[in-house]
Amino acid sequence: MEKETKNAYKAHCLVLSYPAQGHLNPMLEFSKRLEHKGVKVTLVTTRSMSKTIHKEASSIALETISDGFDEGGIAHAESIQVYLERFWQVGSQTLAELLEKLSSSSSGNPVDCIVYDAFLPWALDVARKFGLVGAVFFTQSCAVDNIYYHVHKGLLKLPLSEPEILLPGLPPLQPQDMPSLIYDLNTYPAVFDMLVSQFSNVDKADWVLCNTLYELEPEVIKQIN
Repeated sequence: MEKETKNAYKAHCLVLSYPAQGHLNPMLEFSKRLEHKGVKVTLVTTRSMSKTIHKEASSIALETISDGFDEGGIAHAESIQVYLERFWQVGSQTLAELLEKLSSSSSGNPVDCIVYDAFLPWALDVARKFGLVGAVFFTQSCAVDNIYYHVHKGLLKLPLSEPEILLPGLPPLQPQDMPSLIYDLNTYPAVFDMLVSQFSNVDKADWVLCNTLYELEPEVIKQIN
């Protein structure tokens, strides 16, 4: 029997996070679990966000792409809407460049799969161009995702007009129980559009991953499945 070499092939997963701490942390924890299962992981964030990261003693590689505002991220954009549009344009291009770099690397371990933050649905288009598996990762709870999904599908009509909201898998809710961006539509319209657009191509993803614990919200998880 031949001995297994140190350079034996390992599946390589690129994990792409939206540049915010509340998104990066759960995707980093997920990356650690993938690595524990024997998967090679490359965690990817924006160049501006990478400047705030304290690299742990970990074998997880860190790579960056551009959001078009490398010096200061969203704080240097004219508006949230401008930032998101620029990120889509520049992020898609620099993600493709990163994939090309990794595929030509001397390590011989090209990317097999992209796990991308649901806030960045355009990453699935890039994955498809390279023939890669695409898995969307929702960093918010399933209960919140369920609400935004119903808005996206037009099953939850806005503005809210009923005193009680009934959604599958959730207990009866009052308007003030809803996420603030739904309860008050005029708060941050660009952010609202991004949250709803998470589901724009979710049906085309190979896998749908959620940041949750089954014991905390079993009914809504069953409904989503």
